[in-house]
Amino acid sequence: MAGKRSPGFLVVLMVAAAVVWGGLLFWAATSATALAWIAFVVGNIVLAGLAFALWARRRDASVPGGAAPNPPADDVYRPLVIVNSGGGVAALSAQLLRSADGRRAEALVVAPAIASKLDWLTGDQTAYDRAAAELDATVAALRAAGIDARARMGASDPVQAAADGLREFSAEAIVVVTNANSESWLEEGMIETLQERTAIPVTQVVVE
Repeated sequence: MAGKRSPGFLVVLMVAAAVVWGGLLFWAATSATALAWIAFVVGNIVLAGLAFALWARRRDASVPGGAAPNPPADDVYRPLVIVNSGGGVAALSAQLLRSADGRRAEALVVAPAIASKLDWLTGDQTAYDRAAAELDATVAALRAAGIDARARMGASDPVQAAADGLREFSAEAIVVVTNANSESWLEEGMIETLQERTAIPVTQVVVE
């Protein structure tokens, strides 16, 4: 599948941080000097700062700066589609064809990586691989409906996934596909955030 990215590198970072923290704690606990505890406290501050920086970067990642992308000057409708997983392809296909209004449609379909915290810690990619397979099936169905589509697994944060998608795809619209599994997107104001940070239309398609 085009653009598939493994979350394994985040697991490596988390394990490395845990090893460093554990090493500092062991040294402080077994050492009789105040220097060891000072180093432990400083190490905790540094690790907390790095964790906060990573969290802030993922939460505040903005879709490129409010300026509208520049799609090629041709008669092609180019939507960036953000989906939770597979399903509801008929409704999605109908929406994209209506928006195309007779033009040829070319879509990039992005699925934010789906995994539980336990999956991230253990490196279990079962949920990720299942979502990737569903994404491939969605793209195949869109192609069967006459839409030139390609797939990409994105960041777990849907806003970050959209930002990354726009960096590689000159979309003229963003279509967010929501279902029972993506209610948290709406609760977190994902659609409103995209509308505030982009200069292109953002629409929602609700599927069963």
